[in-house]
Amino acid sequence: MVSTLADVDDATVENLVSELIDADVVSPVPESKVLVHEPSGAAFDSSTQLAVFHRGWTAGRDADGEAE
Repeated sequence: MVSTLADVDDATVENLVSELIDADVVSPVPESKVLVHEPSGAAFDSSTQLAVFHRGWTAGRDADGEAE
């Protein structure tokens, strides 16, 4: 199931983004006020949008792995 903005609350977003930064999956760019999702190269100015994107991106990768 792919997440939507309505599916994530602020605490979930905060925890996920912190985990992704710690795992070097996301890099904050303070001077541009964006978060870069390193595996895809996508940049976000919203933590919530990043969290939803990452969940969808992960689900897509998992589905591709199952197809192989």
